[in-house]
Amino acid sequence: MGFAWVLVAGLALAGPAVAQASPEPTSPLDPLETSSPSATYQSFLRQSHRLQQKYLEYAAHKTRAGEVELAAIILRTHRLLELEPLPPAIRDKVASAAITYLVDILNRLPEVPAADIPGAPGRDWGKLPAKWNIPGTDIQIAQVEKGPRAGEYLFTADSLEDLPKDYALIVDQPLLRPAVFDSWHRVQVNFTGPLFPNGLQERLPIEASYLILDTPVWKVMLSVVLVLAAVVIAAWWARLARRAGRGGSRVRQLGWRLSSPLLLIVLYVMAVVFIRAQLHLSGLFSIGESFFSSIVLYGAGAWLVWNLCFFVAEAVIASPRIPDNSYDAHLLRLAARLGGVLAVCAVLLYGANNIGIPALGLVAGLGVGGIAVALASQSTLENLIGGLSIFADRPFRIGDAIRFEGQLAHVEAIGPRSCRIRALDGTLISVPNGDLAKRHIINVSMRHKCLFLHEIGLRYETSPEQLQWLLGEVRGLLSAHPMIEQTPGRLWVAMTGFGDSALTVEIRAHVLTSDFAEFLVIQERLLMDIMRVVHAAGTGFAFPSRTVYLARDTGIDGHGGGHRCHPRGGSTC
Repeated sequence: MGFAWVLVAGLALAGPAVAQASPEPTSPLDPLETSSPSATYQSFLRQSHRLQQKYLEYAAHKTRAGEVELAAIILRTHRLLELEPLPPAIRDKVASAAITYLVDILNRLPEVPAADIPGAPGRDWGKLPAKWNIPGTDIQIAQVEKGPRAGEYLFTADSLEDLPKDYALIVDQPLLRPAVFDSWHRVQVNFTGPLFPNGLQERLPIEASYLILDTPVWKVMLSVVLVLAAVVIAAWWARLARRAGRGGSRVRQLGWRLSSPLLLIVLYVMAVVFIRAQLHLSGLFSIGESFFSSIVLYGAGAWLVWNLCFFVAEAVIASPRIPDNSYDAHLLRLAARLGGVLAVCAVLLYGANNIGIPALGLVAGLGVGGIAVALASQSTLENLIGGLSIFADRPFRIGDAIRFEGQLAHVEAIGPRSCRIRALDGTLISVPNGDLAKRHIINVSMRHKCLFLHEIGLRYETSPEQLQWLLGEVRGLLSAHPMIEQTPGRLWVAMTGFGDSALTVEIRAHVLTSDFAEFLVIQERLLMDIMRVVHAAGTGFAFPSRTVYLARDTGIDGHGGGHRCHPRGGSTC
């Protein structure tokens, strides 16, 4: 019922004058007839009579049970009013006030003959009119055209909206029928719950009875004090929670942070329940309180679900199976961030719909606005999608060593917008996910062995025998090493060509380790051993050089001489 007992704000509803014009009261469980204007009108008169009797009983002995019974009757009376066009947050309060206005107005109007109302029994009305106005007023009972109550006749929402104005115009007119009170609406304004004794209003200073937005000053002041107390206590607790969470684990910090919106919701609900169950605000101030309470509660709810998503994620990460800086931990945090955004949007949309902002209109507006935002933030969306693709494809994990743009670096974090990579020189590189998803990334940490590949150059003075001995020694050196893979075709030591300045020899092998630091140590020792083999062979490493030959080669004619044959010269070849 959504704070149903707050509806008792309209408890002083029906006057005896209306009851006199109503049929004999029937069982409270009899269905309310709304099949015609006459049926709806007579149903309202019967409900007014029941409310009158129950209110007089409650006023004589104020009890919680009597208050609940009054609330049940008024809830049934609301079914005679068209409330769908009104925001859900204020429907009940508008309906409760509308009934008191309607009773006071009817008490000052000439009695409507029951037989003249369309749909009255004893006459063939044929096709009933779609709407009927109470004579002498703009108060209208009309047939609902669509929705779950289509075909029923109800007091229209437009009529309910105009009732305060109609009441103000007619309240000073004399009563045309006897009534217990001159104005049942004034009774509603001064109505209080069982905790406040009868006659309290008379014992308060006259200034406390003045009306602010149709609510007595003392009710306004007490309501403001209760709401401020709830907000101040929640704010004080939030500061205390921040201090208590410092220095602890993430789960501890989020747990304390989660308690702040939870406490705000609990305290504010307690304040609102007291206000609506005991003070029974009325008029525009009551409607404003409903709007404000909805904004506070749904705002706190959004705050709560945002923190709750992160708390659940960190609680899962805190389990021994998931290291804090692992890939799965970062994936859970990203999921918590996205889930939190969706949950907050859902709570805020529901809250907006509750105060009268259509959710479908908001969603449509967000869709149109989302297109504009998407066009303006293509790079941001690209990075977000790139981050999701990195998480889904898993080309690397947190802590992996990768080759990026020709340099070796370690992955420190994978975020929704970018990845943070630590280079060997200690600098931190932030790479947008969109760019990283398009690049060729070499994951060095994923290899199960490291490639030992080097090409050395020997001097051209090296004889074939020296070269042959050197190649055999290097092969033996690698074959004897316990960390070198001995699979056929994986070990390669051979002369590969004649270079510009050296005889080139390629050495290829796989070191059975995935630890790059260990690989560097093994590679260093192997290179030192290869240097010793080269020196032992009696040769050396070549370096770029140029040889200039001053002697002349003997030509094919066998003449040395020193002169050359010129076709056009004078000498004979």
